Amino acid sequence: MRAMELTDRERDILRHALGLDRCRVAYRNSYSARPKSEHYLICMGLVAKGLMERAAGYTETMVHFMVTDSGREAVQG
Repeated sequence: MRAMELTDRERDILRHALGLDRCRVAYRNSYSARPKSEHYLICMGLVAKGLMERAAGYTETMVHFMVTDSGREAVQG
């Protein structure tokens, strides 16, 4: 199976959500973005690709996302 191609921004968001931007081992799984922000739009694109999902909790000012197993595999190999 061919690896899914990600933009640098998509990869950065996935890695940040997992804590891989600070550590070599994933230690969390969350990402929050303001609705209609650039990061929100990127996250929604990752949702469409099956690499993230919207978490159940959200507020009017923040939407929370989690990396799926496919998203984890895409950035961890």
